[in-house]
Amino acid sequence: MKFREEKDEECQLQMGPMMDCTFLLLLYFLASSQIKIEEKYLGLLVPGNAPTKVESLPAELTIAINENGQVFCNEMPVGGADDRLLPLLQGKLKQCIDLFGDKQPVVIHPQPKVRQQRIVDVLAACAAAGVKNLSFFANQ
Repeated sequence: MKFREEKDEECQLQMGPMMDCTFLLLLYFLASSQIKIEEKYLGLLVPGNAPTKVESLPAELTIAINENGQVFCNEMPVGGADDRLLPLLQGKLKQCIDLFGDKQPVVIHPQPKVRQQRIVDVLAACAAAGVKNLSFFANQ
């Protein structure tokens, strides 16, 4: 009586279920991730031709950013090129917001070759100070 020799079958790794699990994990992490909302909910006014109401508003604060990344508030330096948090700018903005409330207009005037990260730093400082009436200078 001869016994049949059992052949060792090679195990194969199924790639379909593994790719399905990877895709589901990707969808889970995308759905559960949080988006920073600091810059998203600033009251940003884009310059345009819309009619404006004539009200007695306080004098606007102009925040200028030069090409080196230095920040000036009404032509007074409030932040160096390496200062990411801009505490002097935050203090000045907070002081004006405390005096005039939410209607204090703030205008950001970046030079054309300013890095976008520097503008985001200034926007974050405005958000930390509680600025609601924010707009950009329209270069014409």
